[in-house]
Amino acid sequence: MLVQVTIENFLSFKEAITLSMLGENNDLNHIEHLAIDAAGKGRSVLPIAAIYGANAAGKSNLIDAIDFAKDLIIEGTRSGQVIPVSTFKLGDYSKNPSSFEFIFTYEDACYFYGFELNSRRIVEEWLYGIPPNKKRKVLYFERTTSEQEETEVELGAILRGRNYKNKPFLDFIAQGTRPNQLFLTEAVERNVQKLQPVVNWFKKVLTIIPAESHYSGLEFGILGSNEFTKFLNNFLKFSGTGIDSIGMDEIQLNFDSHFPEMSVIMREEIEQQLAEAVENSVIMIESMTAKRYLLMKGENQQVNLIQLKTKHRNEQGQLVEFSIDEESEGTQRLINLIPALFILQQTSEKVIFIDELDRRFHPLLSRQFLELSLHCQAKESISQLIFTTHDTNLLDLDLLRRDEIWFVEKNQQGASHLYSLAEFKIRPDLKIEKGYLNGRFGAIPFFGDIRSLGWLDSESEPSTNAVEV
Repeated sequence: MLVQVTIENFLSFKEAITLSMLGENNDLNHIEHLAIDAAGKGRSVLPIAAIYGANAAGKSNLIDAIDFAKDLIIEGTRSGQVIPVSTFKLGDYSKNPSSFEFIFTYEDACYFYGFELNSRRIVEEWLYGIPPNKKRKVLYFERTTSEQEETEVELGAILRGRNYKNKPFLDFIAQGTRPNQLFLTEAVERNVQKLQPVVNWFKKVLTIIPAESHYSGLEFGILGSNEFTKFLNNFLKFSGTGIDSIGMDEIQLNFDSHFPEMSVIMREEIEQQLAEAVENSVIMIESMTAKRYLLMKGENQQVNLIQLKTKHRNEQGQLVEFSIDEESEGTQRLINLIPALFILQQTSEKVIFIDELDRRFHPLLSRQFLELSLHCQAKESISQLIFTTHDTNLLDLDLLRRDEIWFVEKNQQGASHLYSLAEFKIRPDLKIEKGYLNGRFGAIPFFGDIRSLGWLDSESEPSTNAVEV
């Protein structure tokens, strides 16, 4: 589970901001939300967090920052590549390093991993942890890279091993770690098993769903799991989309008719993949119009095209097929988010970030989605859902705890700050939505005097004083 993440000097975050998933133990509201983390350190970790703020306040920047760190850890860098780090631009901060730190639990251990970097080098990098069945935090490694691009790594006993047996190999890896590469990434690439769980958490647990993304595993889920398909169909019926069921349509592939806009080079690459694929294997491709398709190689080298189809009932009660593209944008968004609910009810661990949960959703659907996400989490679940939203309908202490509600606000210098509703002393019966819209907690848009636009024809026109909404 994610315990907290801290980010500094990246995008709109000038100073260090921290999103903490630690619950306030003295808050007895929705005490059932408090889950003791898997590492057994006695801390109560929350399953959900909602992040509010005005447009351009920095909500999406928070998710983009986490996605940047994840990509750097998993994919690494190429030799000589400039690290695409985006420092805070409204000031002279380009020479200062950006900083990221994650505290999380995974496989009965707790890890403290972070790094500072600029566009040329990883300035510092560190990993501490509380191993399984241990009570104290120990050093795994600390890494520094000088301005002369010389890398030094201090190894903790847990990595060195007894009698320093692993040290020569790890020293060799450290010497071969490029200035623009994370030591963690390089070491796991060289099969250092003690560090594999850390990378696995970023690769397998941490899941980012941007506002305009499509769930890439949707088709595979329908193909491989009757349980998932049933869950998907039930939710689509429940949410009033008019969809009776969703399934797959399979037809023989014809490149000329199905992908007329595809370039020759891309077609050749796909044909090469298909030629190397074994029978009954499936590959996914995406067209220039961002549509996804599955290609399945069957017997006798035949390749079939598989597409999602929704089914509606006509006036006579007969099922009529529709392509996903014929559904409304809101329904398409819902179809791509439902897998997150399915994941939350599983016992395996996931930390899911969703940008703009309410995008194209009716407010009542957003609330139902959130209520079901809390309900779907199995008692043994160690998964979390963290999302950004503008939907004030969800600002309800009957639904969320104070420490599960966060705000992002930009100051006059354009720097984003992150803070929790738990920092405010409020009555238990306070209407949070009304207080938020009235500006009591900040993180709302500010509009100036409409007369300054020069759009009013005369002084007799209605005017609006500067207000916060």
